[in-house]
Amino acid sequence: MKLEQLDYHIPKNLIATEPTKPRDESSLVVVNKEFEVIKFKEILNQLRKGDTLVFNNTKVINAHLDGQIKKRKVSVNLNKLIDKQKTIWSAFLKSNKKPLINEEIIFPFDLKAKIIDVIKNNNTDFFQIQFSCDYEKLRKILNSFGKIPLPPYIKKIREIKRKDSVDYQTIFAKTEGAVAAPTASLHFSEKLFEKIKKKKVNIVYVTLHINGGTFLPIKAENVFEHSMHSEFGAISKKSAEIINEHKKKGGRVIAVGTTVLRLLESSKDKNGLIKEFNGETDIYLKPGSKINSVDGLITNFHTPKSTLLLLVYAFIGEQKTKKLYEYAIKKKLRFFSYGDACLLWKM
Repeated sequence: MKLEQLDYHIPKNLIATEPTKPRDESSLVVVNKEFEVIKFKEILNQLRKGDTLVFNNTKVINAHLDGQIKKRKVSVNLNKLIDKQKTIWSAFLKSNKKPLINEEIIFPFDLKAKIIDVIKNNNTDFFQIQFSCDYEKLRKILNSFGKIPLPPYIKKIREIKRKDSVDYQTIFAKTEGAVAAPTASLHFSEKLFEKIKKKKVNIVYVTLHINGGTFLPIKAENVFEHSMHSEFGAISKKSAEIINEHKKKGGRVIAVGTTVLRLLESSKDKNGLIKEFNGETDIYLKPGSKINSVDGLITNFHTPKSTLLLLVYAFIGEQKTKKLYEYAIKKKLRFFSYGDACLLWKM
């Protein structure tokens, strides 16, 4: 498949830079044979007793820091924890001059980091940096002085605000480690959650720590040649058992977000039943992938030339996806992380 098949034009005014409030007042496109736009809170009418919603309970850390290298400003966006004992992280660095190995980043709150390696992947530099303190001290510094890591396309338009630390976090965020939010889950409010539980829809949590690789566009002309980034994920034995039990009873399994779908597909057996999982996954879902772990997927509208858009192609087909996106643009729905969502049923 050619990269140009993943491209489309999105009017700038449809890129959401702020979330809808309340969360569940955003729009949701229900995708069956036809398309229907409803309020996200009305998803309750699309769910049945015995269905299972699977959520990613990762918690976004304050991964954005500003520092200096020899008095040059440098923006640091943590990407992924490499070595907890040695406090080594993969990070994206932005400066007016390319940072070099062995250079030191000085921060204004008694913190330093040394650049120890640079790894190039998909024409992107991933810097490995080692902090001058242990993991727990760094964690406290990030909580106090770090900023929530908004997607690059939002930071190009506006500054990070204090309220983003709440807006860009799900209501059930629990396990620290992500540098990007599982955005499909941002539409769920406490009120909607209670109604879903009352309807006897099962709620299951898994964990996948999303890293900055999720925002990197595919650059290979043949999209199948793209090298997928790796992320840490975990599914407990109990969560796997609950999903499988209700699946066998005929209940539908719905992944809330592409991260959940990727993790479930990483842990399934050939029949689509879920197994306990704890480790790295670099699964690359694309047309031709056999997806049989879920019946439905809730997801936002994704950026052009992205692995996430390609995943939607894999789920409902290229032509259906293109029609959906044309429809969403025509209806002036809001795109990307703070935007609206769609509910896809497996074709």
